[in-house]
Amino acid sequence: MRSQSDSILAPLSLPDGPFLLAMVGAAGSGKSRVARAFPPDWRLELDNYRWQATGSPGDQTATPIASVVFRELLEARLTRNLPVLADSTNSERGVRAYLTQRARHWRMPTVAIVFRVPVQECLARQETRTKAKQVPPDAISRQADGVPTPDQLIDEGFDHAYYADELDLLGLLLCRAATADPDPLADVRCTFGEDLAAVFAWHSEREHGFAAGTFAVAGREITVRWIDDGDPYDHHWQARLNEACTDGCPGPLWVKVTDAADLQSVYLGGAPDEPWCDGCHSHGLAVS
Repeated sequence: MRSQSDSILAPLSLPDGPFLLAMVGAAGSGKSRVARAFPPDWRLELDNYRWQATGSPGDQTATPIASVVFRELLEARLTRNLPVLADSTNSERGVRAYLTQRARHWRMPTVAIVFRVPVQECLARQETRTKAKQVPPDAISRQADGVPTPDQLIDEGFDHAYYADELDLLGLLLCRAATADPDPLADVRCTFGEDLAAVFAWHSEREHGFAAGTFAVAGREITVRWIDDGDPYDHHWQARLNEACTDGCPGPLWVKVTDAADLQSVYLGGAPDEPWCDGCHSHGLAVS
């Protein structure tokens, strides 16, 4: 039985040091999925800038202003010798010529990944997207017609060019993930979501299965703690209540929280679960 590692896919040979990587393919050809195999801070995405300008990432009328933002950020990264991933269709030769020219100016190698996906498949994928993310069919057809081969990209000036479906990009992502530093906010994102993770800070590193942190915005905050009680099926998060223990114990009251709705309940003065006090609990006393 063949394993994934025995597949005929080739590893992506990348230059040593920073480089410019261009996705080349029509909208709906899978470029953004491949882009996720690379660090997110590399990524310059026209769809994102169109969305910021108009509220619709598929609005082609916003392409001129989105391109201005793209070029400013491209230059900012190149001048600092930082890697760049150009996540747009790059189906027009003039656009690709600009990328290679700027990279050559800063003596940075260039790599292109080409997406050879039938235009009908690209169009079908648009149907699964929200209306704001859909690209007009005529624009997709033009983009697909402008996608070159890797050999043509080499002739244009790219140092390396590959077809996406011939590369072991999953292997590349696995390698990067296996060697990456652990995400200290992974548990926060998983339980409470991206928005709350953005305003969270740990007080200290986890030690002996325990750590505390705070959600804070403009002087208002909620203190929480993460406890590893050894049960992989239980939730490990607890939030500190504003009220004190009524049994004369000086310890604070805590309550289990499992999601953002529980945190909101605590913030508004509620208790989504039965609260308890560390002091009373350590003596086996339940807190009502």
